[in-house]
Parts: sequence; structure tokens; C-alpha cells
Amino acid sequence: MACLNKKPDGTFRIIITRGERQKTIHLGKMPKKTAELCLSMVERIQACEAAGVPLDAETATWTARISDELHTKLVKAGVMQQRDRRTLGDFITQYADERTDWKPGTLAAFKTAAGKMLAFFGADTPIEKITAEQCYSYKAELLRKFSVGYTSKNIERAKLVFNAAVHRKLITESPFLNVVAGRHTNSARSHFVTVESTNTLLEACNNARQRLIIILARYGGLRCPSELVGLRWSEVNWEKKRFIVHSPKTERHKGGEFRVVPLFPEVASAMSELWETLPEGADDRIFPEITEKKSLGSFIAKTSARAGVVLWDKPFQNMRASRATELIAIYPAHVVNKIMGHTEAVAMAHYRQILDSDFDKLSSLITDENLRKDSDNEHAILGLQGLETGNLCFDTTSTESTPCNDIQEDAKDENSSKWRGQDSNLRP
Repeated sequence: MACLNKKPDGTFRIIITRGERQKTIHLGKMPKKTAELCLSMVERIQACEAAGVPLDAETATWTARISDELHTKLVKAGVMQQRDRRTLGDFITQYADERTDWKPGTLAAFKTAAGKMLAFFGADTPIEKITAEQCYSYKAELLRKFSVGYTSKNIERAKLVFNAAVHRKLITESPFLNVVAGRHTNSARSHFVTVESTNTLLEACNNARQRLIIILARYGGLRCPSELVGLRWSEVNWEKKRFIVHSPKTERHKGGEFRVVPLFPEVASAMSELWETLPEGADDRIFPEITEKKSLGSFIAKTSARAGVVLWDKPFQNMRASRATELIAIYPAHVVNKIMGHTEAVAMAHYRQILDSDFDKLSSLITDENLRKDSDNEHAILGLQGLETGNLCFDTTSTESTPCNDIQEDAKDENSSKWRGQDSNLRP
């Protein structure tokens, strides 16, 4: 049993009675409503403890947010257990150490995002003290400095940290819960790498091994450098014109450990060129010098500089995207997705591009027969009836268009009050 008592000096205290023993929690001077809230929370905590059930969300949040001084008083009174307090810096370090399933690149990206979090929130800030308002401010700060796609990735990694804290019961709810990460893609950075640009780069390469890297990225559609690491000569089937690609990015998914890729003519030619230069007893690995931690950024930058080519954004990803775009124009989606090692959703979001040649093909379909003869309907194309810049309704069975206003007027004549204030989707 607990009760609230106000002392003559105006301070409040909560008196807890258990049998013949009493414990006192001195609250100090505060508004009466605040003191009553403290009493209510103490009673809730006692009720949950007696019933053997976890605290409700409101009470758990209150216990996590109270000051260290009040928390200590509640612990001494036997109301609460000493809480496990972690700073944001300590928890991020612990969490990163536990993620042994991450690839080196994933870990490096997480640490970069973590650095931004610590710079904004403070490494010594208790994790339960971070509020939703601060999280919205963090996102706004990122958007002022970085692109939407980059901000989205950083918000997702922040959500990962705080969700882990929730699962460990360090906090009751993630302050990032309702912070929307946003879209990942940035179409402004997409670039179709033409055959001419590729040939220019190939001519600037120093040797057959460098040429093969570019060929595999542009015509094989491999992820670079991660999928170059596991390539082996023993897994190239010259007779059946295919080779095995081991994929660290998708290996955690069932059936995603590796995929079989055709020896496209460009790839076969480049592989043969390198094979013929190898000495007897050479390493089975096609690229023994490349590791998952090795960046190819310097290589492609120097090659493009020698070639006199202005390097585009995300050079290797755009090479892969260019190949995916070419293949989908020829082969079914399920075939292309299997060869490239991605899903249809990922392909649509990150790889496939619309080219000038696509517009040319679509434009060639627009003929005099396709265009509407009615001068009022001169904007309709591809034989679609009723597709106008004006206010027209669609009718796929008739060559005549009926103004929507006429239909609405008919409806008004039948029952003018029934449809007043409604849109064109008339409801019975």
C-alpha cells in the first residue's frame, strides 16, 4: 500500500506500507499533479509485481525516463530493481562486436553511420534518454548535408541499433519507431555505360587482368569487387560456356551462395586472353590479389583518367545495371534475375534503366493511324480512346468521347441533392 503525504515545508513524500514496515520516498518540492503521478506509477509497479506481469508501456517508459536521483530512491525503497544503464557509445560498440555475421563492407558502413549518430547524440548519452524529437532532428540534420538515399541508409542503421536495445529490454520503445527512413534509390546517379565508353576504358587498361575486371562488371554483370574474389579457373566450364560466381552478398539466403553465369562472348574472349598469359602452376583463383576489403575505386579512376573519360557515379554498379538493362530487353525477367543474382523488386529499384533507344522505339509506334482524327482529341496516342488533356471520360468500346460534365448533369437532373459535393466516382 502506498500513499502520498505533504509535509509542512511543502515537500511531498510517498509512504509505502508493507505489513508493519514502512518505507518513505522523499520527492521534494514539485507540483501536486506531478507528485500524484509518481504515486500512481509506484502503485502500478507494485500491482504488476504482485501479479507477476510485465509493466505496461506507459509505466515502463516512465521508469526509463526518470532522473537517476528518483530512480535510486525507488530502488532503496524496494519498488524497482537497479536498471542496466548503457551509454549510446558503449551499446553501439557492443552491438557491432556481436554482429559476426556481417561482411567487412557491411561493418565498415555501419561504423560510418555509427560515427554520425555518436557525433549528434553524444557517446556518453544514456540510451534511454534519447527522445523521438531528437531522432527527427537527426534525420533533418542528415538531409541538410546528404542525399535522400544516403540519409535513408543512415536512418535504417540507427533503427537497427535501437531495435536491438528494445529486444534486450534496455528501452521499452525505439525513439526511431515512427521516423521514416525514406527511399534508397537516387535516379540522378544512374548512368548507362555504353559499349563505346567501355571500349575506351578497355583500351586504357594496362594488362589482360585489368581488362577482365571491366568486362566482368560490364558484360558479366558481376558485383565488384566482392564477386571477383571467389572466381576460380576450375569453375569455368569452357565446353558448356558458363562459370560459377560465388556471391557473399546473397549467401545468407537459401540458394544464394552461388549462381551460374553464361560465358558471354565478351567474357569468354577476355578470360581466354588472361588464361593464355598465365604461367604453369598458376593460382586457381582468377584474381588472387583481390580481397573483399580491397577497393577498386583507385583502379577505375586511374583507368578512366588515362582514357580521358569523365567517370560517372557508382562506376561498377552502373556497369552491372547497364548489363541488366540490356538483358531484360532480350530475355524473360526470371532468366535475367537468375543470371544477375537479384530479385525482381531489387532489379526495378536499383538496376533497370530507360534509354533513349526505348523512347525512339515508342515514338515509332505513333503513326497517323494511331492518332485520333477528331481535332479535339489530338493529344491521344497509341489508339487509347478518351485519353485527353480535357475533362473526358474513358470509353474503350466507342470512338466517341463523352464529356464528364454531361454525365454529372444527368445525375444531377435525376436527383440533384444526392450527388452534390461528390467527385466523379458516384456512390449509390
